[in-house]
Amino acid sequence: AHLHPLAYARGLADAARAAGVVIHEQSPVTRIQRGAHAVLHTDHGSVRAPQLVVAGNALLQGLVPELERRIMPVGTYIGASAPLGAERAQALIGNNMAVSDTAWALDYFRLSHDHRLLFGGRASYSALPPPGLHRVMQRRMHQVFPQLADIPLQQVWGGYVDITRNRAPHWGRLDGNLYFAQGFSGHGVAAAGLAGEVIAAAIAGQSERLDVFQRLQHAPFPGGRLLRMPLLVAAMSWYKLRDALW
Repeated sequence: AHLHPLAYARGLADAARAAGVVIHEQSPVTRIQRGAHAVLHTDHGSVRAPQLVVAGNALLQGLVPELERRIMPVGTYIGASAPLGAERAQALIGNNMAVSDTAWALDYFRLSHDHRLLFGGRASYSALPPPGLHRVMQRRMHQVFPQLADIPLQQVWGGYVDITRNRAPHWGRLDGNLYFAQGFSGHGVAAAGLAGEVIAAAIAGQSERLDVFQRLQHAPFPGGRLLRMPLLVAAMSWYKLRDALW
């Protein structure tokens, strides 16, 4: 199955507002003060909370160092082709499934409701987008689908996901009242809803399911704050070379 992730996120926000939740956008947290009541500081004020769920993923930026050491930000990118028409689109993926390959640095693709090919991949492990991203993405799409040699990518965009060393989700609790969910490793659209259910149950006093996830061992990335990114780039360069040769 596949869905429109932005429409899904907006639907979740609408449901949260209908339940009385107040959403504050464009108010990044600059510091977390832990205690019986956590205090979240921003540039223009603070919020006190008896329970805190940290779900910053790739954008923790030093807020919770012991969590940040166990994830790495990875840039992932996707493009939308020009409209193909129903017949040409169906000839690419006749069963309308969402597809990913088995390479280490994988490609993934699906059809949109208006008969475009959405083609993703070309992950960046250096926190910088690949040079000439639009050209690189379009060339890769043409390699996988040579029958689209006359079709350009009209839009290309991207963002950061967080990965763990073992690619397993990293969910749990710190300090009694600080919960966290991270390490979705590219599967967050599907798994984040489950994380919310599991953590909400734990806050309500039923922690058995969260305890299962907390037993998963998550080693920090080697190299410390200065060297862990270069080490990851070197390792992933080897895996990408292996993909190309094999």
